[in-house]
This record gives sequence, structure tokens and C-alpha cells, in this order.
Amino acid sequence: MSETSSRGPRMSVVIPNYNHGHLIEDALLAISQQTLPPSEIVVVDDGSTDDSLARLQASAARMPRLRIHLHGENRGVNAACNTGLELVSGDFVLFSAADDRLDAETVERASAAAAAFPTSGIVFSDQAEMSADGATRKLMPLDLPPERRHFSPEEFVRLMQRNFFYFHVSSVWFNVKLLRALGGFPPELRWHGDLFAAYAAAFEQGATYAPGAVSYFRKGQDSYSLSGARSARQLDVLRAWLAATRQRGWERRRAAFVAAAIWPEYSLRAIPVLASDWGYVTPRLLCRLIWLALWSKLAPFVDSGLRDRMRGVRSRYRRARSSTG
Repeated sequence: MSETSSRGPRMSVVIPNYNHGHLIEDALLAISQQTLPPSEIVVVDDGSTDDSLARLQASAARMPRLRIHLHGENRGVNAACNTGLELVSGDFVLFSAADDRLDAETVERASAAAAAFPTSGIVFSDQAEMSADGATRKLMPLDLPPERRHFSPEEFVRLMQRNFFYFHVSSVWFNVKLLRALGGFPPELRWHGDLFAAYAAAFEQGATYAPGAVSYFRKGQDSYSLSGARSARQLDVLRAWLAATRQRGWERRRAAFVAAAIWPEYSLRAIPVLASDWGYVTPRLLCRLIWLALWSKLAPFVDSGLRDRMRGVRSRYRRARSSTG
């Protein structure tokens, strides 16, 4: 695939913020210490009632690339991300939570991948998390050979069929032009809006793996995605996911979702929702759903050392398949 111009791709960072004033300065500090700075940082404050604005203004005085946009009232994280998407001028954009922390080489590694494959729908990296206090970090590499690789839309479907994983969207850079064409993050999908958009972009224009371009997700039990997925509204969000794939003009994208057996919750309680749209259901999806639902029940009773060994065997097998696939 052709290279971009010598200036390289413009890499933008959007941070939706709601009452994370006590953490956002750390997030901005990590961005300011990048080996390659992003072309711009846009913080969309979503109606915060804490001291976020004062902290942001103090940071902006030290960071000329930082812009602040205010929502007069709280409109939700998808709305804040979509506002940021409208404002950025870059070629690729990362939506980084106000309590995330970028690794020092995140922008540089993602930029190199985007330069090599400028039409890629997304540039993605490994999963990474840190403790609630930010003191400890843990990298959880995907089961892929540790070198940069581009997957065409068809190759990405096959990858998901044999080597399924969820994205940590905090380590996903979106092609700005494509994400706008896809409509951004659907508000009705709530905590799954970014995940849906990431898969859709990959199925549309392919995905580029950039090992090391990670953002550390702050682990906590009260995160938006975790608390939302456990709530009573989750089934309504699952129905909205199915409806989103049935949009007019989405026939080819829906076919990719179906072929890859992508579904935001692999649990037995999701079966009645899937029963409302049998065209989405495949033997692969049912097998994956049943296996993961059973494993989620059994895993707490399996020794942690044995689980680690099992993961190691699986990872070696998947990487071997990926290197020959």
C-alpha cells in the first residue's frame, strides 16, 4: 500500500471528560510526554460539576496543542466523542478516557502504522490496564505475532473467526474520514457504541495492528462500560446493536458482523435477544456464546496458575496460526 506524504499522518486525540478533574491532568501529562506529539488534543468537557474546567485551563496554558470544548450539560460519553470527532482536523483519532494513560511511544507507533497503511479503517494495539491508583501496569498482548501487520476487511473477518478478541478501544485509532461516514458512535448503543464503530471500521477498510501503541485503561468496578453491561438496560442495548446492523446500506457490513460472529455479550441471557433476529445467528456464534458463557461460570473455580498455562498454550497456538494465515 502506498505511503503518505513526508509530513506523515496527522494524529488527533479526543478526551471526553465528565467530573474527572482529579485524574485528567495525569492523562494530559502522559500525552505531553509522547516521543512524537499528536497534532492536536481536544478535550470535550461534558457538563462537569467538579473543578475540571480550572484544571483544564491550567493545562492549556502549558500545552499549545490542547483545545477545550464545553457541553453546557451532561450529554453522555458518545455525544462527547462525536463532538470531538466533528472538531478534529487529523487523519486518525484516538478517543482516550480522562482516566487513561498513554504509553510514551503510543502516538509514534500508531503514526508509523497509519503512515504505512493510510486507508486502514483502524489502527489497533494490545490490551493494557493499570490499577485504580495508577501505580501498577499490566500489558495483555493479543494473540498475534509481535510485528506490525495490516488485515484487509476479508482477512479481518477470518481473524475474528479463528482468533476472536474484543478491542480495548482506548488503544484504537480511527480513520477520521471513515468514522464520520459511519456516523460516529451511535448514542443508542451506549457503552458499546465505540466497540461497534471499531468493528464496523475494520470490516469496511481493514485494520492495522501496531504492537506497543497502547493506552493503559484504569481498572475499576464502576467504569461506564462495566457498570452499563451489568445493568438492566443491557438487553435494550443489545437490541439496538442488532437494529444498527439492519440500517439501510449496511448489508455488507452486517454480513461481516455475522460471518465473524461478533456480539457484545456472550452470555445465556443474550439468547432471547438474538432470537428476535435469527438472521444474525450462526452456528459459530452459538458455539462461541455457549462456550464463553460456560467458561465465565467455571473460570473462578480454576486455579489461577492453570488458567495462565491454558492461556499460554492458546496464545502460542493462535500466534502460530496467525503467522501462517
